[in-house]
Amino acid sequence: MAHRPTTFDRSLGFIFSDISRLARKEFDRRVAGLELTRSQWLFLYHLARQPGCTQSELAESLQMERISVSRQASRLERAGWIERRDHQRDGRAYHLHLTPKAERIALRLTGLAGRLREDYLSGLPAARRTALINDLLHVKTNLLQMEANAR
Repeated sequence: MAHRPTTFDRSLGFIFSDISRLARKEFDRRVAGLELTRSQWLFLYHLARQPGCTQSELAESLQMERISVSRQASRLERAGWIERRDHQRDGRAYHLHLTPKAERIALRLTGLAGRLREDYLSGLPAARRTALINDLLHVKTNLLQMEANAR
């Protein structure tokens, strides 16, 4: 008997959740050989996109508590993945930088992410991909506005 989509299967929220879970699971499978935890490679990936950021800025980007980012930064620094450099104006803050070893991994992560994106968007013409991204960004903007209005 063929699977018939239910209302539940076609719920936008559940589709978002399923896509996110499935994409994370596949990405985890593809990066398994890097010997990094999910939180570590996410940290490195985000830091590669904003080199020299402070721990507070990275915490905001990762949507994590500052203390969690500080602990992760300590672990990654001890493992030789990142460097902490003193902030010129704030003695309590650090600028975070990838080490050359981490830069190589960040390039691999970026390549893996790009290939995964190509794989899961296969079959969609370029115009539909662009429209999909634009529509999803619109939904995200609406949700961010709702969050801001609730404060």
